[in-house]
Amino acid sequence: MNASQIEAGRKFIMRLNQEQKLTSSVLQKILPQLCSPNPTRRRGISGTIKNCCFDTDSSWWLLNEVNIAKYICYPLAGPEELDVDDKKGLDPDLWLEGPDKVREPDKMARLFLVESILLLCASGRKSREVLRKQKIYVILKMTDMVEESEDVSDRINECVQFLRRDEEGTEEGSSDLVAQEAFYGEGQRLALPAPSASTEVGVDNPEKDYDDVD
Repeated sequence: MNASQIEAGRKFIMRLNQEQKLTSSVLQKILPQLCSPNPTRRRGISGTIKNCCFDTDSSWWLLNEVNIAKYICYPLAGPEELDVDDKKGLDPDLWLEGPDKVREPDKMARLFLVESILLLCASGRKSREVLRKQKIYVILKMTDMVEESEDVSDRINECVQFLRRDEEGTEEGSSDLVAQEAFYGEGQRLALPAPSASTEVGVDNPEKDYDDVD
């Protein structure tokens, strides 16, 4: 069982150990495992991140203290060359490797990571503002251009809808409801324990025109 499937488990994973005067949580310690050569482990960590993102009260801490967006986007980043404008404001770790960067090959891991971003979008306007400032849209756009899974691509498109949306002049909280309905309205569940990571993916999806997104 993945401990992050239950509330007590998520609180334990994200809690700072004050008694031992530790400045990092269990979650922060396991994030580097997203780069593990073991696909089952990468999928499990991706699912844990998604489960933790269900806790909207922790979204500020995740985005500002943990810098979770960078960890989520690193496996999604690929070898594509980015324009100078796209690099501005984007964490250098997401593009410095250039053509040597390998994108996460496991479909379920990619899905969990993209759904983590969608959950952060649904946690409030301030969270979306942080994601916009960090240029998360750029990584999502490049990922979707080569994404073969329709499920992953659909989730990416939903994230882009909220990250590219102009919220100026809208009623406070109105975008939150739209984002929450997009994710929770379909009966979304916590990520399950990671099964075998050997599933093959081969669903084609046409490239989207992001310039038309409001």
